[in-house]
Amino acid sequence: MLWMNHQDKQKVESRIIELDLEITKEISKGHRPYYGDFLEEQRQELSILRCIFFGYNSKYCKNKKGFHGTPFS
Repeated sequence: MLWMNHQDKQKVESRIIELDLEITKEISKGHRPYYGDFLEEQRQELSILRCIFFGYNSKYCKNKKGFHGTPFS
């Protein structure tokens, strides 16, 4: 796990919330996630940040071969 100071951890946590909200808003407007859609980059960033925030052994880092999540995670 990466060691972060309190301020860095807050920044990562804020960005996770921001990305999650953005994705949720689009889904609530009727968007159906799929690989390669306009939210792909946000989902990838969200997955990576969750892995960093919650730790390598968390459910957010299940697949340790470099693949981070699905369109629905």
